[in-house]
Amino acid sequence: MKLSLRDLVVPMIAIVVLALTLRQTIAALQTSGSWRPSARATRLRADDPYTRVDDLFGEPAVSGDAIRNPFAFGSAHAAAPVTPKPARPSAPTAVTPAPPARPMLTSIIYDADPRATVRYNGIDYSVRVNSLFADFTVKNITANEVTLDRNGETIVLGLRSKGD
Repeated sequence: MKLSLRDLVVPMIAIVVLALTLRQTIAALQTSGSWRPSARATRLRADDPYTRVDDLFGEPAVSGDAIRNPFAFGSAHAAAPVTPKPARPSAPTAVTPAPPARPMLTSIIYDADPRATVRYNGIDYSVRVNSLFADFTVKNITANEVTLDRNGETIVLGLRSKGD
C-alpha cells in the first residue's frame, strides 16, 4: 500500500489543530495562574489572627525568665511575699424574693362550654372551668374575666382592651 500526499493531508491538519489547541490552553492556564508552580511554593504564611485581640487587651509581653515552671518544685527566683488583703465586713443584705409571675388572660370563648387562653411564664394554656394549669385551678369563666385559685388565693383576670 502506497501512501499518497492526499491521504496525509487530513491527519496533518488534525495534528496542527491539536497543537494549536494545546498551545492556547497552556497559555491560558499560565496567564490565569493555575499552572504557576512557583506561586504555590512562595505563599506567605498568614499572620496570627489573634494578635490584634492580644494587643487590644494590652497584655504585657512576658519574658522567658518570668515564667515559672509548673513541674519544678519551688521557684528558681524568689517570689515576692504576697500580703493578703484584709476582708472587709459587709453588711448583710436582705434578699427579697421576686414576686411570682402573674398569669395574663389572652382570650375568652364564651358559649355553652366556656374556654379561655391564659399566658403564664411564656406558655399559653387553654383552660376550662375546674381545669388545672401550672399551680392554678380555674374556678369560673365569664364573658369578660376568669377567676383562678392558687393555694387559697383568688386571682381575677380581666380581658385587656385592644389598645393595651
